[in-house]
Amino acid sequence: MYITCLYIPPGHVADCGVPEARRGQGGREMKRKITKKKITVLTVLLVISIILGYAILELASFPGKITTSEYNVTTEGVKSTFHEGVIYRYPGMVPLLSVSGDHYEMGLQYGVLLRPEVMNALESYEKILRRKAKEEGIPYPILTAVLKYKAKKLSKSLPDRFLEEIKGFSKGSGVPEDAIITISLFYDVSMATGCTGLLMRCENGTIIHARNNDWFEGEELGKLTVVVRYNATGYNSVTHIDYPLWMGVETGYNDKGLAFSEETYGVKEPNPNGFSIVYLARIALEECSTLGEVYRLFGRYSAIGGYGTVWSDRDEGRGAVVELTPTAWAVKEMEGSVLWNFNHIYDPELRKQQRAKTNIDSWNWDREEIASAFPRKSEYEIKDAVEFLRAQKAPDGTDYSWCGTKRPICNDCGLQMMVFDPNGDGFYLATGPSYAACRNIYHVHGDFSRPPELFRGAVPIKPAVEEAARIRNMLVSREEKLQAYVDLAQKYKDDANAYFLVAYHSFQQSRWDLFADYAEKAYSMKPFVTEYKLFAGIAAYQQKEPDRAIKLLESIEFSELHPWQEIYRLRMLEKTWASRNPEISDQYNAQKQAILDRYDAHLYYEKEISPLFEELDTGGKEK
Repeated sequence: MYITCLYIPPGHVADCGVPEARRGQGGREMKRKITKKKITVLTVLLVISIILGYAILELASFPGKITTSEYNVTTEGVKSTFHEGVIYRYPGMVPLLSVSGDHYEMGLQYGVLLRPEVMNALESYEKILRRKAKEEGIPYPILTAVLKYKAKKLSKSLPDRFLEEIKGFSKGSGVPEDAIITISLFYDVSMATGCTGLLMRCENGTIIHARNNDWFEGEELGKLTVVVRYNATGYNSVTHIDYPLWMGVETGYNDKGLAFSEETYGVKEPNPNGFSIVYLARIALEECSTLGEVYRLFGRYSAIGGYGTVWSDRDEGRGAVVELTPTAWAVKEMEGSVLWNFNHIYDPELRKQQRAKTNIDSWNWDREEIASAFPRKSEYEIKDAVEFLRAQKAPDGTDYSWCGTKRPICNDCGLQMMVFDPNGDGFYLATGPSYAACRNIYHVHGDFSRPPELFRGAVPIKPAVEEAARIRNMLVSREEKLQAYVDLAQKYKDDANAYFLVAYHSFQQSRWDLFADYAEKAYSMKPFVTEYKLFAGIAAYQQKEPDRAIKLLESIEFSELHPWQEIYRLRMLEKTWASRNPEISDQYNAQKQAILDRYDAHLYYEKEISPLFEELDTGGKEK
């Protein structure tokens, strides 16, 4: 039976031919159905919310829930074993771990035998991540969630054997897989280092391959170095020097005579869908025996960012720097007796992809200057490679470890120094929270059962230099670091550079209540240091002494400054002359624009440099 209801105007009641009692019963039934449906929908939504909340909580937590792992480890003296894995913990030395089997089994051995170091490292990584979150002004859970998401996405392109290894690691250590993946791929996600790669020709035509590994969290990373050897079934044996949970290779070699190290480049447009550089290096070392095989491998993978990968083939006596970018790659084979690589792109075509900050910064220029003056020989020895990696003085004798913003080859971010033995017997290693190459250097033998031997003793580091390096590497806020520099200057009252460090960092933080006094003090003590004069000129402008500002800034020659410093100088002269002689001001502006054009730095200038000088005019922050 069909019941037809007509449209009833507002204010009227329709009975539709249905008895009143029946209408009431049907209404109650409909209400029950609607209520039941609402409850069902709300229940489903609640379950979904709980699942999503749990997933978000898991994604945002680091390192997450760590379970207790119970495995039988046999320890005799400095040696501990589990299955086919063995670790040596010699007093005063970094752990030397060797694991064997398929990748899952190697991961299991890694997690079990290295667990104490892994637990300590997780505490350090959490400190680093919390500091990073605070520095970037974002909640810690959001930062960890983003890092985990990026790392998880990158991990999807890894060969299955490495994912199995991570599962084994998680099983052996009790650390969640996503935490291992995040740290293992942290190098690819953060891409923020400043290192030195070196190749030298030695006797019999073989190659000395060396590296300084420079990072910026030395307070924590400087104490975490571990050496791991993977003896994977069916693959080359690979040894690398890294940190706990870093399962790829940043510095390492294989049993076929190939060695690898890497310097990160800053590129304008990274490729988030590229392949992990540290795992690409591990694939190459596991699967390749010659440089030719390595080159063919690069044709199969695209890079995430920019990298200067340094390779050597000990058996063939060949070496090369292979520069990788998201769109192309280039090879520079070693032709002479020495070849080095810093953190900037050398190939003219690839250089177009380099970011502006790298183009104008002085970090690489200073090291290039020191390297270019290094003595040339037809053949070198290991001690020569050590001297190169320890180098701190410019050709004129200036110590770049303690001269304004100068950065030597051995610098305050140096956490590791490695030289691979050209005869195949392991490598030479120095570690520390800074200036690693200046610390004690040990010969770590290829046979880990042989205790490492002191190869060369440490060289003295000035107390003020050591303390300034400690401040730079502290995991504290910029404001706290600035106060530490103030305390340093008060401690070393006769040291011009201690005063300059306060001036420089107070300028970067717009602390004009500190800036001028410390800039003037540094310059008054050493007026011949160009950078001190530059900041004294800026201080004179801030103190409303335009004549003195012009005199100081115009007395500096263009050739005396790096691009970023020249931009500072021209910006200040442009501003100082604006109210006096607009034509001269325009000339300085034109010179500034020419530099920005040359280094493609207009956007960087507007975002990072111009605001500093705007703050200078408006008064900045008070204490």
